Amino acid sequence: MPNEGSLFLVICLILLQGVTGISFGLVISAGIDDEQSANQAALGVFYPNLILSGIIWPVECIPYPLRYLSLALPQTYASESLRCIMYRGWGMSEMMVWRGFAFTLGWNTFFLILATVILKLRT
Repeated sequence: MPNEGSLFLVICLILLQGVTGISFGLVISAGIDDEQSANQAALGVFYPNLILSGIIWPVECIPYPLRYLSLALPQTYASESLRCIMYRGWGMSEMMVWRGFAFTLGWNTFFLILATVILKLRT
């Protein structure tokens, strides 16, 4: 796969997405007691997220009612940002690139705060 952009930006975005996934896993583990139920919940969220976020096919091909849901998912802007970095060679000066980083950091913060609230309420 060719990379026309900064390898540093690609690695940073992928690491941030990984941390966001770990934060989401923390939310699931904080909210669900049973391991089997936690696995089912994680898979029940993961596959629609994978399909609707523009990783499998472009967001432009998704029907309009689902497109708005797609734009609210954690990986939608990050995958578009990754495409812009790798194929177009864009940097952080472009809005599409920094928007992917900003949304990823926002979702990560949201998941960490949500996990903290759930753990505080459960103890």
